[in-house]
Amino acid sequence: MVKTEIKRALGSWAFAATTAFGLFMMLEGRLDQTGGRIFSDSGPYLSKFLDSLRFTPLTILWPVTVMFPFVLSYRRERDSGFQGLMVLKASRGEYRRAKIAAVACSGSLSLFLPMAGWLLFCKFILGSGKVENPIRFLPELAGRFPFLYGMMYAVNVGVLGAAFAVWGLGLSAVVQNRYLALLIPVCYCVFTGVAAPRAWEAFKLIDPAAYSNPVLGGWGIPLYELALFTIGCLLFIGGDCHAGKA
Repeated sequence: MVKTEIKRALGSWAFAATTAFGLFMMLEGRLDQTGGRIFSDSGPYLSKFLDSLRFTPLTILWPVTVMFPFVLSYRRERDSGFQGLMVLKASRGEYRRAKIAAVACSGSLSLFLPMAGWLLFCKFILGSGKVENPIRFLPELAGRFPFLYGMMYAVNVGVLGAAFAVWGLGLSAVVQNRYLALLIPVCYCVFTGVAAPRAWEAFKLIDPAAYSNPVLGGWGIPLYELALFTIGCLLFIGGDCHAGKA
């Protein structure tokens, strides 16, 4: 059942739309840095890749983008009767495991694939492999292994995608008002971007340099991601238990 749910999630319109929007954000970041030109110079590809991730009005939408496809997914399956059919075929416990695995996989890949794909585009199309611009975070790794350095960003955002997606699934199971369920991710991003300390700004977590933030410590971000994932799982299981008794 887990494999079936993962295949269904990866073949859904939500996964395709999220992945496409991720590619659009990478392209928009490049155009924003070059004044509307993709092929503007022949500089180092890693610098072009990192420049595409600099803050733009769309950057803050990363967490929202990966949460939106799932904040209504559970209610949609429950109201349509699909959830009941899946439980009859297996068990409620297996359904929960399959749903969490599918959402985590879909959320992770929908962010990992656009960033990894953009890195490949920068490497083979946009520029050379030499790093010329100074890089503050792990500069030796960037200089010796620029592609591995770029992949570090893609893996990091993939982990974040899984955490935020499962959190969105949890909201779907406990928030009855669909408009409120959609509004909560937006409020979260706005709050972290305006009121929370800079170390916790959601849209800045895509940068692995956050792992070295002295405010959070070396384990601050992994623990934060684990907390989001755990809260999402608990909300989903709790909401599903309540629905099963109803």
